[in-house]
This record gives sequence, structure tokens and C-alpha cells, in this order.
Amino acid sequence: MRLRSTSAPRALQWLLPLLTAACGGSALQLGDVTPERVPALEAERAQRPSDATAATRLGVGYFRANRLPEARAILDSAVVLDPRDGVAAIFLGMTAESQGDFPTARAAYERSVQVARSSELRNSARQRQALIGRRELEFEARQALAQEAELSQAPPEPNTIAVMAFAYTGTNEEIAPLTRGFAQLLVTDLAKSRQVRVLERERMQVMVDELRLGAQEQADPASAARSGRLLRASRVVQGTIADRDEELRVVTAVVDVTSAGVAGSSDEGARLSQLFDLEKTIVLDIFNDLGIQLTDAERAEISQRPTENMQAFLAWSRGLEAEDRGDFAGARDFYNEAHRLDPSFSAATQNAEQASDLSMASTQSVQDVDVEVSQNVAAETGGVSQDDRQTALQTAATSVNPGNAVQVQNEQQQTPSAPPRDRDPTSDATRTENILPTTGTVIIVIRRP
Repeated sequence: MRLRSTSAPRALQWLLPLLTAACGGSALQLGDVTPERVPALEAERAQRPSDATAATRLGVGYFRANRLPEARAILDSAVVLDPRDGVAAIFLGMTAESQGDFPTARAAYERSVQVARSSELRNSARQRQALIGRRELEFEARQALAQEAELSQAPPEPNTIAVMAFAYTGTNEEIAPLTRGFAQLLVTDLAKSRQVRVLERERMQVMVDELRLGAQEQADPASAARSGRLLRASRVVQGTIADRDEELRVVTAVVDVTSAGVAGSSDEGARLSQLFDLEKTIVLDIFNDLGIQLTDAERAEISQRPTENMQAFLAWSRGLEAEDRGDFAGARDFYNEAHRLDPSFSAATQNAEQASDLSMASTQSVQDVDVEVSQNVAAETGGVSQDDRQTALQTAATSVNPGNAVQVQNEQQQTPSAPPRDRDPTSDATRTENILPTTGTVIIVIRRP
């Protein structure tokens, strides 16, 4: 088979990727991985036990055949063989998720986010990671509730604080979402001291939902103590927000989980525009009640405000409320509105990204993610399938450019007036009979693998 040097670049541009995949055999392909082909994949793996690609293909085959324990084992080995294989990691995450092992799933998705080569694959892993994080919290809350008798006898973790969403006792529903936003502010500022460990607001909210606590119960010290025991916290901050005339009243209590007694309390009032000043005062009161001495640097961090725009803060608080009820698309829209009102409101931007991930992931099954990942892998490798490989080889046997088949045949039948010819050393080595002019022609010899 001969190719004129003037046409070689154009022809090779479309054919060589196919030929590379056809002859190399090392590029990861998932389009042909089906439950029916598991025996062949097992043989492929047996032939190349140290090949991460063979391990990944077999692991995906087991996953698609719903043979989850086997998929888990082989995908674990694939990740060990190639720690930078984002595809093996995301399939390991989906396998662990299907088994209900949320910690392993979250860790595998995190690995895929870190090492995946394509942004599409990283996005898929990040979205799944966000959803698994919430499912893990829900699972842990149910597990803790099932073990409540044992946990009630266990000592809490020292210097661990949980913050409940505040109860709203006013009449203006427009500002009711502040109960979430205010609690999140307390979590953020309390966490600025290294002397305490503050649990995520979402962790407490999931526990409150699992216990089905109403607004009045959330303000009850006994409910706070029970929630704290289940979360292994030593202190729980709870409170109420009410609007009276043009003033907000915020009542806060720090509940000692062991005794269910109130270790400290405050009752502060301020206009809505002074809400952040009021929150800073309450945070300092809580640290004082806990006997914690803050450094100057910690005080400076606590004094920082998330935004100067109260409407942006209200929109952000509505986003937290929507997220707590599982309306991730609505939460994303509220966070984006907060960002629009104050582009420097970094928490709004971060929450919008997370809510967007949750909105996408909550509508997908692991099978949907499998399809997305497989399409992405095909795109990365030029979409090469087994059929593509066979077509490439058949095409190569005739001509690099299908339109030149007649031209090649004519050139092979050149008259004696053609330039002097020599045998091609490659033809001798491969036992072919091709003869070529000494100039103007490039010879490509392709042998089946």
C-alpha cells in the first residue's frame, strides 16, 4: 500500500487515531463492556494481571452485571495499580454507593475529582460526592437513633459544639428564613476558635429532621440535649428569633448535653440592619460562657461580616431553607440571587455551586452516571469501539484514503517508463512484494495485531 507524500498528513489525521487504538490495545474502552462479556474480560484480566486498564474493564463489567462485591474488589485493585485512574475511582464510588457504603463512596469520588483528566468526569464525580455527603449524614443520623440507648450512656466528645436552627416566633414570614442564616453564621464564627470543634449545621439539621422536631421542640433544652447526645456533642446552641415592631429579638441558650441544663444564655435586640452586630455579640457571649479566651487574631476573624447587603443575606438564608427541605434547584436560584445582589458574598457563590451539584446528582441514578462516564471515555479516546477498530484495519488494507483506491491500483500497474525502482527494505522484512519508486512516495505497512 502506497501513499503519496503530499497527501499523507491529511489522510493520517483521521486514520492514525483509529489505528493506534486498534493496534495498541491499551486505551480504556467501555462501550463493549457488557455483563455477557464478563468471561472474556476475566480472561483479558488473567492475561494481563498488572494492567490497570484490564482491571478497570473487568470491574465495570462486574458493576454492570450487578456483581457488586466482585466489582468492589477488582476496582480496588485497579485504583492501586493506577492511582491516577479517575474512571476506576468513579466506578468504585458507584459500586460502594450501591452497597450503601457511603464513606468509601465519598472517598472514591473525591479521588476521582482530584485525578480525573477531563473536566466532565471531574464534574460527574463532584456532583456525586455532594449527594453522597448528604446521604451519609442521613445514614449516620438513623444509625445514631437506632443506638440511642447506648449513646445516652457514652460521654460526649469534649469541646464539641452543635448549633440548631433557631425557631422563629414572629409574624413576618419574609424574615423567617433568618433562623437558618443566623445559625450558619454562629457555626462559622464559633469554628474560628481552635479550642472547640463545631459540627456542620447540616449535620444537626439532618438529626432534627430525623427526630421530627417542631419549632417549639427545637427551642426546648431537653430536645437540644437529646440531639447533642446523638451527635456526641458536649454543648448545643439553640434559640429563638422574633420580630417586635421594628426590632428583632434573639434569645440564645447554650445547653450542657450531659445535664440538659442551660450553661449560658443571652437576650439581645436590634434592628434588622444591625443583625450582624447582634450575632457577633452573641458569639462572644457563648465563648465567655464556655470559658474560652480568644486570641486577638481570632477576634479579628470573628468581626468580619459575610456581606454588607441584608437583602443578599436574606436570599442566602432562603437558599439554606430550600436546601434543608431538599429543593436543591430552588436553593441554587436563591444563592445565585444573593450573589447577584453582592458579588463579593463568597458563601453565596460556594453554596450555589454545591446546590447546583446536588440538583444535578439528585435526579440521576448510578446507571445514569455510568452512561455519562462511558460517553466521556469514548470522547476522550476518539470514540473508538471494536467495530471502529475492525473498520480501521479493513480500510488500511486498501488505502489510507478510501477515495484513492483506484489511484493506488493504477500506480501499482505503472508502465516501464516509470522512474527506476528499488525494493523497499521494509517489504523484505515483512515478506511483501511492494516495489516503490526511489522518490516521491511514502510506504506505510500495516500488519494486523
